[in-house]
Amino acid sequence: MRVAGPVQHTAYRSEWGLLIRPLLGMRDWRYDFKKGECIMFHEDRCTVCGDCLSWCPYIEIDEEDARKEFKKIIDGDPSRVISECVSCMGCDEICPEKANPFSLIIKRQEAQGEFKRFEKAKQNMELAYSMPSEIRTGSEDGPVIDLCTVWPMTPHLFEGVLFEGATFLKGGRYFCGIGFYHIGMESPVEEHAAAVVEEVARCGAREIVCFHDDCYTFFKVKAPEFGVEVPFRVVSWPEFLYRRMKELEERIRPLDVSVAYQRPCASRYTPEKDAFVDDLFELIGARKPSRSFEGVRALCCGGSLVPRDYEMSNRIKHQNLKDAADAGARIMVTLCPMCFLNLRKRAPEHNLLLTTISDLCRAALGEIAIG
Repeated sequence: MRVAGPVQHTAYRSEWGLLIRPLLGMRDWRYDFKKGECIMFHEDRCTVCGDCLSWCPYIEIDEEDARKEFKKIIDGDPSRVISECVSCMGCDEICPEKANPFSLIIKRQEAQGEFKRFEKAKQNMELAYSMPSEIRTGSEDGPVIDLCTVWPMTPHLFEGVLFEGATFLKGGRYFCGIGFYHIGMESPVEEHAAAVVEEVARCGAREIVCFHDDCYTFFKVKAPEFGVEVPFRVVSWPEFLYRRMKELEERIRPLDVSVAYQRPCASRYTPEKDAFVDDLFELIGARKPSRSFEGVRALCCGGSLVPRDYEMSNRIKHQNLKDAADAGARIMVTLCPMCFLNLRKRAPEHNLLLTTISDLCRAALGEIAIG
């Protein structure tokens, strides 16, 4: 297993010999505070401007009502928002005061028992913690990749030169649980946080690559918020792919194609990795067209909406895909495996090829063809 070099504030040098530049000009406010502080809703920062709700693409509400409803949420009074919120986590990113409104909303959802509406999803996630687990050991100097419990959804993704020598962590012992947020629950994630971190740390690697964006968010943001120390450096999937493709740069055949990027919900907590997506696209010759639903305005893949409102879920999926196609994209890539599964049936209706970000890299290496 690969052991990484020391982490510095200005740059990071790994054993792979690559200097990963700092994200200049970006202020990642989530890591400015003492451990545990971010988990709280900061009422002292909140101006009750209502932007967190009036911006929301999933709740129909004007600015005046948004201010009234959020004041109800603060005061603990009944609010329609608690039931209508789809838990996309976007309001935390959009809040101009960084008051963490979703941190309050998710607590109100759980207290109100919103999760009872999604009993099947709740049971499946509870069972995920007990899924059979294994470590598939690779070479001594290979990367250690946490696959959580999602690898059966897309097992073909871990083939080819990108993953040579990799050690894979699989199963329930590595389940991050972030999916609970999508059904209005936070407590199971907190309850299991220490055990999950301990299990991953047990493999002895000083650097862990997270395939699933949820896992990266769990280790990078949520576990520290719960007061759990993470004793290894956590690497996002875009950073890992960028580093590997830099190693393999001589093999790259520029794709010269317009590619839209589906930003997952968990990236609301970890926007710093968007820079690696942009760098990766440039490296492999993928042009990202400017479109309405990208960055902070990105739409959910629709998966979390299915058990709440199937019609809305379907509408959001088509709206998202049409936006990408209208912007001139020929391909849409996903970072999250759930986004891939939720959009794959509808993408062809908009003449879009849907693929994952790792398969896009493999196409640039000439290992596979897309479409």
